[in-house]
Amino acid sequence: MKPSSRIAPVLSICLWFTSLNAQEIATKWDVEIPVPITDGTPSAPIPKPEPLDLKILSSRTTRMDVTEAPEMHDLPPITGTINVTVQVVEDPNLPDPPPPLPTLPPDDPAVLARLAELREKYRGTELVFLSATVYDHNRTFLRIYPNGKVGDEVTAWSNLDFNHFSGFSTYRVKDAEDGTLYDCGLLMGIGGIDTRRWREMAEARGIEYKGPKIPKIPEMPDFAEGGPAFVVVDGDAESPAMDTLEQIHDLYRKEGARMEEAYHARVKARAERKAYLLANPPKPNDVTIQFWKRNTPSPRGVQALEGGAQP
Repeated sequence: MKPSSRIAPVLSICLWFTSLNAQEIATKWDVEIPVPITDGTPSAPIPKPEPLDLKILSSRTTRMDVTEAPEMHDLPPITGTINVTVQVVEDPNLPDPPPPLPTLPPDDPAVLARLAELREKYRGTELVFLSATVYDHNRTFLRIYPNGKVGDEVTAWSNLDFNHFSGFSTYRVKDAEDGTLYDCGLLMGIGGIDTRRWREMAEARGIEYKGPKIPKIPEMPDFAEGGPAFVVVDGDAESPAMDTLEQIHDLYRKEGARMEEAYHARVKARAERKAYLLANPPKPNDVTIQFWKRNTPSPRGVQALEGGAQP
């Protein structure tokens, strides 16, 4: 990609940015991750509801061959023959759900005061659309679309492995000037390329592999040598995406060690889980569907129980 003339001032900013170390940079924001980072630890199981004591009036079971999606994309599908049981049961006379809470009046003083406080200290949530292509776990090509606006797109190279950004979905920004807070919802599409493997595949076909063609990876210090750094390829210096680009590098400067540790923990947990599933291939579960006719009128005449769900 031929750099556009409109990025000349941006490039000068970014080359200055890459020459500084973590101690010398004065940022415009305080950026952090306000929630735990996913590290591969399984979530706590959802409590199962107490089973209903249902009186079965009739029951019919059939056999069915099924194919289900695997837990991981690189595992074989889950196949097998299951029992599908349909039962008519006696109405258990379950209580109706409680009515929704009443709506607070818009002129309630407490509501107005709370809204005013939020407007003063919290700007809400902004969306960050980011595409990341990681090369050899040490360079990432970024495309940033602020709030999804293609016209404000900024493209850049970073010396970070953006796989480390895949363990959370929101980061928080505190403006250093006025102290306001806002959250950024990170909507990131990410992929990885192993250039050594591509080179080996190209050479096996008698083709010379020269690395990414568009755009070429620019010279920049490795993260271990100079900390987080980026070089802009294309974009407008006034685009909100420039703020995002600086913020995510500020974020890694502050939270990078925790982000990398969580990433390696996720990789390890996934490998262990995959090995377990290969050694113990899962089988599809039988299905039981129970329904009844209510003794009182209801917009829902059919209720289904599957895997512990209850009407």
